[in-house]
Amino acid sequence: MQRTSRYKKKESLIKKINRFFTMEETKGNIIGKAPPVPVKEIFSRFWPYTKNYRKWIFVGLIFIALQPMALAGTVWLLQIFIDNVLDARNLSPLYWIVLLYFGFSLAAGIFSFSGTFTTNWAGQKFILALRKHLYEHLQSLSLHFFEGRKLGDIIARLTSDIASIERLIVTGATSALSYVFQLLVFIGMLFFMEWKLALTSMIVVPLFYIITRYFSVRMKMASRERSRRMGAINSLTEESFSNISLMQAFNQEENESKKFHNQNLAAFTAKMYKVRLKSTFTPAVSLIETMGTLIVMIFGAFLLMQGEVTIGILVAFLTLLRRLYSPVRGLSRLLNTIYSASASAERVIEFMEQKPAVSSDSSIKIEKDEPGIIFENVSFAYPHKKNNVLSNISFIVDSGETVALVGASGVGKSTILKMLLRFYEPTEGKIYLNNYAVDEVDLQSLRERISVVFQEALIFDGSVRENISYGKPDATDEEIINAAKKAEAHEFIEKMSEGYDTNVGQKGRNLSGGQQQRLAIARAIIKDTSVLILDEPADGLDGSTEKRVMKDLMRDTATLIITHNLKTAREADKILYIYEGEINEIGTHDELMALNGNYKKLYTISRVKTVMRM
Repeated sequence: MQRTSRYKKKESLIKKINRFFTMEETKGNIIGKAPPVPVKEIFSRFWPYTKNYRKWIFVGLIFIALQPMALAGTVWLLQIFIDNVLDARNLSPLYWIVLLYFGFSLAAGIFSFSGTFTTNWAGQKFILALRKHLYEHLQSLSLHFFEGRKLGDIIARLTSDIASIERLIVTGATSALSYVFQLLVFIGMLFFMEWKLALTSMIVVPLFYIITRYFSVRMKMASRERSRRMGAINSLTEESFSNISLMQAFNQEENESKKFHNQNLAAFTAKMYKVRLKSTFTPAVSLIETMGTLIVMIFGAFLLMQGEVTIGILVAFLTLLRRLYSPVRGLSRLLNTIYSASASAERVIEFMEQKPAVSSDSSIKIEKDEPGIIFENVSFAYPHKKNNVLSNISFIVDSGETVALVGASGVGKSTILKMLLRFYEPTEGKIYLNNYAVDEVDLQSLRERISVVFQEALIFDGSVRENISYGKPDATDEEIINAAKKAEAHEFIEKMSEGYDTNVGQKGRNLSGGQQQRLAIARAIIKDTSVLILDEPADGLDGSTEKRVMKDLMRDTATLIITHNLKTAREADKILYIYEGEINEIGTHDELMALNGNYKKLYTISRVKTVMRM
């Protein structure tokens, strides 16, 4: 009954806090709610990433443990100074008291620096290891994962959320142990000086626990909401400025500004709720400390009048008591920090639990022998969708042959490309490359045998040279220039300010669409594989350039072209017309025209549109 009541209270609290964050301006905009994870599980999940740096964490803990001993020594010297020098009016012990006091203070400073530096160094190394692991894990996930996520939210989890985890696993854990060491030393010293006063000072400890428990649960909820909202802001900002030309062309600046303001306002609300909690928590803790100090002062004055303690003991005790409350206050704050960091850990764990859609653990490597592509009764349905996008697809692309896939938008043409590259696995059937079943070979080996020109050029922020050699990182300058010439890009590259070393800008913004497409083609040429996939390769190219470039690019390869441009398709050795996820017609251009079927209708419509544009 008691346990059930506690759960009901917690559920009620969560509902109240959620209502606090539900605002009219931000309804429906909550980003990626990660499921709650216990702190114990978070530690067991992330502690292994400290494996190579634990010895430095332990070294730091040694220094941290020594610091309160040195501080306690200074308080002990204060007692001796008051009782044996001031009260006794005797200056003879003053010399060695001063030297020892200076020595203890210097040692405390050295221990503090050493402990802080080593633990923070280990913490930053932890961040490096975890961030690298998460980045590599994200690289292994399928396209479906990224298609359902906001890029800004992914970046937030990879950066700020991982930094928060470090504050929980390394810095937070060592800080907690530091406070515990201080408590043990200071409490031990208090009982050594006067056990009656020590017991009296413990009266307020339960109050610290109660108030910390009350605020920490609410702080965790506020931190989780704050993390979500910051992820939403990152996503919205990245999306808006990536499409700045579209935004300005359609006069959508005001609408985008409203979206940004709504998410910013939600982040502000979450932050201010957290600030309100912290602002209330700090004076509440200070009030408890003051109560404890006053109780000790009253009882200490009584013991002093009874002659049970000296003035030196009472002053030293009150001084040490103030030092004692410092780690108690630190532990209270740290509990809130831990709950804040655990909200970030939950978001990272959510990503780490995602599994790759395709397996890449095979040791079979594809050789270059007998290049070709075979689709054998292949069907495909996207995850969580009932209907097939593709059904019973079968075709062959032999070495030196060019096959074009045509059809209306959304019939699954690009999905065929994605399955060949194993971005997705077919739900039925088999796919072969160079007579190897693609689901039985090493994934890296598979993709090494395929060159791709995507519909979107996909240019990186870097030099022209770096973008072309992306297909072959160890390419020589001669190979890069030769590939650029074949893609008819060399001429415009030479005219650029720094030639092949010219920076093209993020997503190739310093280049025209045609120039971007030529670089993408050069990138495919330099890879020099026996299998080539072209997804709308003619975008941005004029007719004569397209013919020359495509002819050189497709020489001696098994080429699969996905296109809406029927001028490009008619040059293929074979055309597959995809209709409602199935191969509806197959043959050369002339053969399909003679059928008077769907291909001819599509070709006729495209010719009419071309004439009308003229």
